[in-house]
Amino acid sequence: MSRILTLMLCVAVTTFLFSCSSSKKLAKNCVPFTRDLKLKLESSNINLNQVQFYVDQELVLSRNMGVQKVEVKSGLVKLKNGQYINEVIIPAYTPGVCSGIDNDKLMVSFEKGNSTLAFGPGSGYTFNDFVLYGTEWKNGTAAVNYNSSKFRASCGSCSDVASVTLLIKKKVFEKMDRKSRTLKGRTVSK
Repeated sequence: MSRILTLMLCVAVTTFLFSCSSSKKLAKNCVPFTRDLKLKLESSNINLNQVQFYVDQELVLSRNMGVQKVEVKSGLVKLKNGQYINEVIIPAYTPGVCSGIDNDKLMVSFEKGNSTLAFGPGSGYTFNDFVLYGTEWKNGTAAVNYNSSKFRASCGSCSDVASVTLLIKKKVFEKMDRKSRTLKGRTVSK
């Protein structure tokens, strides 16, 4: 019995270490998606629906569903103080796709279906970065629409959901900025 427990513990620790290293590797290969970068991509006729996006921090979306049982479309249902809570967790570096553009906002989807979150240029110190958009800001959380329902968004790894930004891989950025050609040279004409 203790061998099985030890083996299970080793597998869990190994899985945890590999998952941490892959997210750290992804973090080194990403840059913030900014207003300037969006303009460069659009001027290069790059379709934003073809760009892979990521979130830099864990997002936790939750909503109180009351005491009666309600069908849940996505996420988990937790019973807290006699109330049902629907919770959707989007871990840091979860890949997402742009499913639409509304003025300056990108509608980003992290799962199939009609579930999107709005990201756009921030204000203040995040003026250029694309950050999570919300309403009814309170104590580092915001109300967001997700899957046709109103959720309360919080940051699972930071104190303020306003600091959650979109990222893209550096490789995409480097490809866009680099224009190179190889010259064969010239010879003296006879």
